Amino acid sequence: MTDSEVAVGVTHVADDTMKMTGCGSCGMYMILEGAPGKSFVCMKCRLIELMEEKISGLEMQVESLVEFRKGFEQIMEQRHEVSEGKSSDLQMEAGLGNSEGRLGEESGQWKHVTKRTRQRKRRASEGEIELQNRFAELENEEGAQQVVTEGDRARKKRRAVSPIGKGEELMEITPNMSPRRIQDGLKRITRENGNGKNLQPEGTGDRLENSTVTRKRQVYVIGDSLLRRIDRPVTRADPENRRVCCLPGAKIRDVDLRLKRILKGAGKNPLIILHVGTNDTARFSLESIKGDYARLGRTLKEIEAQVIFSGILPVPREGQQRCDKIMTINRWLRQWCYKEGFGMYGHWEAFMDRGQFSRDGLHLSREGNRLLGWRLAQLIKRALN
Repeated sequence: MTDSEVAVGVTHVADDTMKMTGCGSCGMYMILEGAPGKSFVCMKCRLIELMEEKISGLEMQVESLVEFRKGFEQIMEQRHEVSEGKSSDLQMEAGLGNSEGRLGEESGQWKHVTKRTRQRKRRASEGEIELQNRFAELENEEGAQQVVTEGDRARKKRRAVSPIGKGEELMEITPNMSPRRIQDGLKRITRENGNGKNLQPEGTGDRLENSTVTRKRQVYVIGDSLLRRIDRPVTRADPENRRVCCLPGAKIRDVDLRLKRILKGAGKNPLIILHVGTNDTARFSLESIKGDYARLGRTLKEIEAQVIFSGILPVPREGQQRCDKIMTINRWLRQWCYKEGFGMYGHWEAFMDRGQFSRDGLHLSREGNRLLGWRLAQLIKRALN
């Protein structure tokens, strides 16, 4: 076999391995080795998608900065108005004082004033001052005894009205005490006595029933192990009304099963932020993940709440194939949330640095936890306002 025949055989083999493939996004054709996947996307289209996500994130940051600037300008305007009001009041007082002084000078007579002239202080006569001792009654034994007897009489009267047995003190109720404090004190006294009687004073029962306590909206951040160590930045603004529920290794189905139990006693119209789906991308197909999200959405619609889904973060240790799958799910999740009336907040462009992840390439480092907590806290602030 000659050299020309060998070269012809090599070109035929190369032609068999190289195939022309079209991009599913832009439609451009490329010559690639081997058999590419069905949903092939070229590198330029991927870069464009990343740029679009980054632009959307920058737009949200600009909106938050504009809102912050408006609030700051309003505060400065209010302070300026208060300072102007105070200065105008001082000017008016000074003008009135000057006018009164001028009138006094004009109405009076002229006086010759020298350096040695001093104003003599007027001393009041002894007949004008009336001296009196307020504690004169206490010096008298009869007055002191009368005061003691009146105090004992009032104390006995209170004990007679009290439903508690002899030798026990009555809880004094002052007008400044809140209804909840009164009820807690009565429960404590009932527990100490052990008789189970109703010790509420007359008229306090109706007041406790009619009083309404306003409660702030509850905020729940629920998700998998990526929510570790983010409770401090999320709950710092309102620790009593914000909760972070971390379920290590949880998948979408697990959150769906535990959701109603977690939200028990959440109050009216709570804010729910869900960060789940990373563990599902490693085991299940796209269709299975979409079905799990749909079931979770039906459960959320049974609860009257404001729902925001947090986008799935990249997994650096798994390579490009896993990242492409996560990007596909995030795009579908954004469209599905818009269709179902939920909110969606992506983090892809903010977590492109490998230093934001720990050594295992799956969980976040301390820097990544701080960044995710800060982003969720800003999201909660915008959603509540």
